[in-house]
Amino acid sequence: MAKEALGRAFEASLAEGVRFERRLFQAVFATADQKEGMAAFVGKRPPEFRHR
Repeated sequence: MAKEALGRAFEASLAEGVRFERRLFQAVFATADQKEGMAAFVGKRPPEFRHR
């Protein structure tokens, strides 16, 4: 995802870039690892990521 985002950053207008970044953010924020990371942070414990 990061490589794709950087590649598009040089080709897109600001508005297109913001829309693309929003879609990527929503995709990443919907993962189980994101939820685990937030729960671990709030619970002051190390996260147990499962690459999901």
